[in-house]
Amino acid sequence: MNNEGVKPARLVNRGICVDKKAKSELAAILRFYLPLATTSILMMVTHSLVSGAMARTLSPAITLAAYSAAYAVGQVLESPCYALQKMVLTFTRGKRSYRTAAIVAAEFLAVVASIYILLAWSPLSTVVFRDLLGLSEAVLGRATVDLKVLLLWPIASALRSIFQSKVVIGKRTYWLTINMVLRVALMFMIAAVLPRVMPEGPVGSVILMAGLCLEALLAFVVSQRFTPPLEEDDADLPEVRPSQVVAFMLPLVLAASVQTVAKPVVTAALSRTANPETTLAGYQVASSFSYIFAAATYNIYHVMVVFVKDRPSFRRVRNFVLAIGVIASSLLLIAALPGPGAIIFGKVIGAPQDITQEAVRTLIVLAVTPLLLACAEFFDGILMLHKHSGLVTAAKMCNVGVTCVTAMVVARLWPQTGGIAGALAIGGGVLVEVLFSYRYTRILPDTAEYLKRDLAHAGVHETL
Repeated sequence: MNNEGVKPARLVNRGICVDKKAKSELAAILRFYLPLATTSILMMVTHSLVSGAMARTLSPAITLAAYSAAYAVGQVLESPCYALQKMVLTFTRGKRSYRTAAIVAAEFLAVVASIYILLAWSPLSTVVFRDLLGLSEAVLGRATVDLKVLLLWPIASALRSIFQSKVVIGKRTYWLTINMVLRVALMFMIAAVLPRVMPEGPVGSVILMAGLCLEALLAFVVSQRFTPPLEEDDADLPEVRPSQVVAFMLPLVLAASVQTVAKPVVTAALSRTANPETTLAGYQVASSFSYIFAAATYNIYHVMVVFVKDRPSFRRVRNFVLAIGVIASSLLLIAALPGPGAIIFGKVIGAPQDITQEAVRTLIVLAVTPLLLACAEFFDGILMLHKHSGLVTAAKMCNVGVTCVTAMVVARLWPQTGGIAGALAIGGGVLVEVLFSYRYTRILPDTAEYLKRDLAHAGVHETL
């Protein structure tokens, strides 16, 4: 009888221990992730800050048009740099592997910078701006100057990615928030002065590059002075080779470049709706607002690299990611209701009534995107953890393809849908990416292990 009474007591004690461990790890995830989410949300603020400064120049329409064109071209070459941080995080196991990944990233940056210089300082820029984008002569010269200033964009972005990776691995993510706050403060100060100092100059690109370069410099200082040094690589594990890093990185670079195609295609599709001016304005306002909530999902891979070690930790991170997505989507849905939406878009942002109405009905459909993006980042992250970057690229390309086709078809067949056509396209593309990545997570042997029940702990119900 006594022995029979001991077993349930042991199970209860084990359950309590597991529960405490789960809560402790959840607290650690929150301490790690909240600074990253705050950093991403603050980054969204800087884009509105730049636009506001350009609106105070002598010729705001020309300034904004030139910056928009240069930004679109520069983003094509800068977007691959986003893959560098994921690459460094994936391969870093110690000092030697970090050095190998950083060298590959630096070599890739040299190639990107060379292409950028060739484009910005040759007649190719005129061909792109005048022949492809159709800029007028009044905007062409200003766009070329903006493009030259934005050369610092891929350079600072790549260096920031390399140095921030070390900070993330050291779990000092609060420094990233501090750095972003300092970046925003600098950009605020420059934005207050620059439109008066150079009223017809590249105001937007100078403000953006000043903030980004400061953030990259601060990331370097923090990685060297305020982050624990990396340990030596495990001698029992095979050495990370540059060829492995390149093979992993190139598909992600391709995916990042391909994703830049979707936005102009959606814009072109919406320009063919029943009321294109109101549709485009309403969609732009709604999508820009939704980015604030979607930003909470941008750093999910960082959490996975640091915290996913086995099936129990996989489940904890999965539930955490789902909670982030549900909360962000719920808040966005509340904002999309007629009452709050009218206040946000009509009173706070100051949009006219017709644009406010279009933005509200577009935002209702966009409300699901944070949850979908959280799921996509999670399952893409599992694939990347096991070096299946080619499959992640395929998922991203499916996303872009579905987004483009959906936008064009819906806008053509149902032009009265307006901005909803763009919202459906964005949501449909991300949904396909989620389904693609989830399917391969289930069928690949090394990733399917995470989805199996942990039979070794049968009888112990873990609180997640």
